[in-house]
Amino acid sequence: MKMPAPMVTCLALAVGSGLLARGEELPPFDLTGTWAVMQVTSDIVAYPFVGKKTRTTTLVLLVEMRQMGTEVRVSESHCLVDTDNGTNMVVTEIPEAFLRSLGVVERTATLEATADGWQFVEPWPIQVHGARLADPVNDPLPTTADDPRVFDQDGDGKPGITVRVKILGLISGEVYAVQRLSKLLEGQVVTSDLIRGLITWTNEQVTIGASTPFLNTSGDAQVDPVRERSYFVALRIDPGTTCDDLKNGWRALFGR
Repeated sequence: MKMPAPMVTCLALAVGSGLLARGEELPPFDLTGTWAVMQVTSDIVAYPFVGKKTRTTTLVLLVEMRQMGTEVRVSESHCLVDTDNGTNMVVTEIPEAFLRSLGVVERTATLEATADGWQFVEPWPIQVHGARLADPVNDPLPTTADDPRVFDQDGDGKPGITVRVKILGLISGEVYAVQRLSKLLEGQVVTSDLIRGLITWTNEQVTIGASTPFLNTSGDAQVDPVRERSYFVALRIDPGTTCDDLKNGWRALFGR
């Protein structure tokens, strides 16, 4: 995998549902291709026995984009999640089975001309993990594992989503949770190979069980009020790059 290199920009085709209205400006670039996207979200978490810490979660995705005028069709594969809990006294791991359960997610982003250049806007509507709700936006999340709305999303025989946890090097086990998540990515198209911006997000999570009673608590988490700590970077990469490639090279690619 090589680092993105400058490319000659070209006009995007105004076809399909991305047809331009009469007089609408056409972006002077084409984002169509393969991309690596790093999403970093920051929240304040109250951990059992440890207290409040700033947690930074990094999600790396392999993305195929297809630009049609001012619309961009996005196909996203979740490759890895890396969690920095703000302390070496807490270690958490999200098994790959959960990421695989998400499959390839199709989204639609838009390009908007502004005084500062072209803005890339991609909404991530409400997603519920580990439970099936009739109304994903408004229904309360389950609070117990025997709630019929709970299901084993990662296929490990445990309810909801499984997260492996170790605290103080002494207490370790699994936490079973359900989650409601939403994001809005808003950034600038810096070049035809680079997009970066901020993430507005919400996250509601409930612990519905654990392998040990010491971990059977939901704790308290709030989105970091410093908005700049939740951001994304998208880099164009070689066609044929795989999630395994990104797992091995994402830190070098994104300078982490």
